[in-house]
Amino acid sequence: MAMPGGQAKSIDIKRYSRVSDFLKDLDAEITRLKGELGDLLRRLENAKAKAEVMVKLENLLSAAAGGAKLGGTEITLGQAKAVINPTPKQEFDILVDVVRSLQGKIIALERSRKDLDPLARIGDIELTLEVIYENGIPSRILIYM
Repeated sequence: MAMPGGQAKSIDIKRYSRVSDFLKDLDAEITRLKGELGDLLRRLENAKAKAEVMVKLENLLSAAAGGAKLGGTEITLGQAKAVINPTPKQEFDILVDVVRSLQGKIIALERSRKDLDPLARIGDIELTLEVIYENGIPSRILIYM
């Protein structure tokens, strides 16, 4: 399924035998993504420092060599783009996009987790939950008694 902007929609279905298992899984995913975000933010800081140096160097070379550009050839491979020897600025820009996307996913999962909190009142009765995830976010929950 295509989403606005040409992105494909990812659909997953997971089964749980208890509500608590589902909520623990959701909490674990939020924790995992926050760790991934922390790693990306550290990488982003390094890329930012390199990008600032590269911009200064490019400006100096541009003035001396009449508009010289350093590296970063981008090619399109279907719906994906590949950057060969990315400049620090290209890497920084790509990482900013990834960080924003990941932050959006974490916010959506936290909001979903908060909205699903009332399910915890069901307790640990044995039942079957089928959770449909769209792009990693629970969108439908089928509860079988």
